[in-house]
Amino acid sequence: MSTLITGASGAFGRMVTERLLESMPATELILVTRTPNSLSSMAARGAQVRYGDFDDADSLRKAFSGGEKMLLISTLDVGERRRRQHDTAVGAAVAAGVQHIAYTSSVGIHPRSPAFVVADHLHTEELLRHCGAAYTVLRDSQYAEVVATMIAPLALASGKWVTSAGEGCMAFVSKKDCVAAAAAVLTTPGHEGAIYEITGPELLSFRDAAALAAEVGGRPVEYVVVTHEEKQASFDAAGIPRRYVEGMNHEQSGPWASDEMISYERALGEGYFAVCSHHVELLTGRPAVSLRDVFLANRDVLTAKAV
Repeated sequence: MSTLITGASGAFGRMVTERLLESMPATELILVTRTPNSLSSMAARGAQVRYGDFDDADSLRKAFSGGEKMLLISTLDVGERRRRQHDTAVGAAVAAGVQHIAYTSSVGIHPRSPAFVVADHLHTEELLRHCGAAYTVLRDSQYAEVVATMIAPLALASGKWVTSAGEGCMAFVSKKDCVAAAAAVLTTPGHEGAIYEITGPELLSFRDAAALAAEVGGRPVEYVVVTHEEKQASFDAAGIPRRYVEGMNHEQSGPWASDEMISYERALGEGYFAVCSHHVELLTGRPAVSLRDVFLANRDVLTAKAV
């Protein structure tokens, strides 16, 4: 059985590929990417590395040929383009005869959520329900590593954790747990039609995360709640684009644009992301890693900017 990974040259794609190679031969993997040369090492190990562009339906139909299971990793451009890309990918997968599509979605799926990202995932989940192939939805919470290595270091360096999310809570999840859950779905039977909430073990606020940053980093961190307008102004001052730009990777925001982040903090503050499950353990056989453990594992990154 051949397993397809889309976006295979991205961080998540590389991690899940390595995980899958622990339990299947490389020859059963089809890795789809816009940059095949970046996966030459995987090709050397026996994986099929194919060119595929989510803006080019013909390339995807060719890339997906012969695949039976597929991990559809959501693309980065929030909004109309991402929905169009997902439409193209699902249509190409069905046309190529893919029998089962697993999709990386988001927790907090609700039609009234103000988070821009949720509308895209709602669209794609509905698309999968009616596509004709079997599907599994993996609703990943916010990565704990993003909190520990991107947000917390800046707060520790400045002494302030500034947010418009207030006391909103979510169960931050280790990216490694999301990868392990996806790999489990791709390598074990019985997941067709399932929706999994892939979360950490407890609901925490950014205030809790700020306290962890202070504890692990050894410096005080003040928790400062501002309005969404004030938070937007701070993003503008930092030079973070309001809308996603292809290939963007800002020091403070990574690949996320400020309009998207503001909408995310708004949804967090309103309670839409307050979802906590034991589905990581259900899929992998071990409990999800805590935010504290992710902070401790990334202590060096956390404290580097505070020196």
